[in-house]
Amino acid sequence: MIDVHHHCLPDVDDGPRGWDEAVALCRMSAEAGIETIIATPHVLRGRWSNTSRAELQSRLDELQQRIGESPHLLLGSEYFFAHDINEALANGEIVPLAGSRYVLIEFASNNIPPMVEQPLYRMQLDGWIPLIAHPERNLVFQSKPELLMSLIQQGARTQITTASFTRQFGDTARTSALDWLQRGMVHVVATDAHNTTKRPPVVAAARAVVAAAANESIAEALFVGNPRAIVEGRPFVYEPELPYPVEKSPFLGRVKRFLGIS
Repeated sequence: MIDVHHHCLPDVDDGPRGWDEAVALCRMSAEAGIETIIATPHVLRGRWSNTSRAELQSRLDELQQRIGESPHLLLGSEYFFAHDINEALANGEIVPLAGSRYVLIEFASNNIPPMVEQPLYRMQLDGWIPLIAHPERNLVFQSKPELLMSLIQQGARTQITTASFTRQFGDTARTSALDWLQRGMVHVVATDAHNTTKRPPVVAAARAVVAAAANESIAEALFVGNPRAIVEGRPFVYEPELPYPVEKSPFLGRVKRFLGIS
């Protein structure tokens, strides 16, 4: 597995407390079959800034030295959405995943801000690809999957948490994850691991669920193929077909009319 969402850096957010725990988490990840980790410290104003790429890289290099060659560590971040995300990207306050054009974005678990489409669309005009972190754990997306579908139609991609498939985040998160998997709304699966106890890296059990619900080739794409594409800065190898035409997205329709596209 290539894990594109993982909180392994010590003392930067709600992940490991100290080097020993960070090393233990990485070694547990390797034992679970994770070959590459993209470290994604939270970027949340007022709580976790994590905007110094040099400082984060230094911490990542130190962790790699402590654990050895496996798993291989790369740098990214998990940005808590704000409407000035494009300015933050321009100012270098957000570390894209593994130096690619993919940007991991999270929302609060109980809401989606109004007018979220515009900054996400502008990101794409600037060449970035928004990757929405764990939407299956968001109450709004759970109750209004059509909103998530609309964002996907507009170019966003989704990352589902492995533990959601195995019920650690409850029945509703699992039901949403499985439903969206069937509907072609899942693009990447990652652990979102934080520690070795309450939030460990779940891999094998989740992959078995995905393979049973879809098939092995789709499981391979979601756990390995698409994550590798992120690391290598390429388009996804697996882009599921959506269940209805893109033109049914009201926002995208307005954008097309504005640009004079039929």
